[in-house]
Amino acid sequence: MKWKLAKTATLAAICALITAAPAAADEARGRELISSLGCKGCHQFEGSGGTLAPALDGTGERFDAERIRKQLTEPGSLNPNTMMPSYSHLPEEELKSLVDFLAELK
Repeated sequence: MKWKLAKTATLAAICALITAAPAAADEARGRELISSLGCKGCHQFEGSGGTLAPALDGTGERFDAERIRKQLTEPGSLNPNTMMPSYSHLPEEELKSLVDFLAELK
């Protein structure tokens, strides 16, 4: 019986590691995109960055993924006076990574 419990615990730990690896990679990619796209020039993120635009911290509390995507690809449709550039030129994989990352910021 102890062997079965140990085997079950080991399998659960392996599954957790396998699941966590893609999530960690997605988070790293989201952070990389925020840096490489210059988002912190206007937005605060984790205590640093500009103050021209709203902070990115807590974005997922304020908006769902659909709204975040629209803000990134069609910012003028949500706010005609925005100075935010469109990121509709990003490859879909990068856009999805950024949207998913921002939606998780709660």
